[in-house]
Amino acid sequence: MGKLTILLADNSMDKLYHGLVLALDARSLDWAVKFFVTSQAVAIFTKENKGKSKLKLGFLAKLFVKAEMKRMGLPDPSVLIDEAIKEGVEFYVDEVGLKIAHIGRGDLLENVKLSGGITFLKEAQDSDVVVTL
Repeated sequence: MGKLTILLADNSMDKLYHGLVLALDARSLDWAVKFFVTSQAVAIFTKENKGKSKLKLGFLAKLFVKAEMKRMGLPDPSVLIDEAIKEGVEFYVDEVGLKIAHIGRGDLLENVKLSGGITFLKEAQDSDVVVTL
């Protein structure tokens, strides 16, 4: 069985989406998956913002992207997060990033754990594949 470690350090929708797809694909291969979230992306894994990214686009561009995702039949990232958790993907949010964003531990989605750099490095060292987004 392989092991994939993903590091998401950006809150862009495309990086989040690709990370979630990779995580689910790896789980379908029976790989262990550790998904680490740092920096601005920590807000995506809170109950209030679940799967929502602050796209760096104007209002009309955001509407266009959302419409295109719907047209192509792409699921909302919040659906993929739920599916990934259900499939056994382990999510870790950077504790320092959480503090900087003024987000409390109680605001995190259920099953999302706190971590730091050492946890990520140990997991990455033991992984077959490490992806940074």
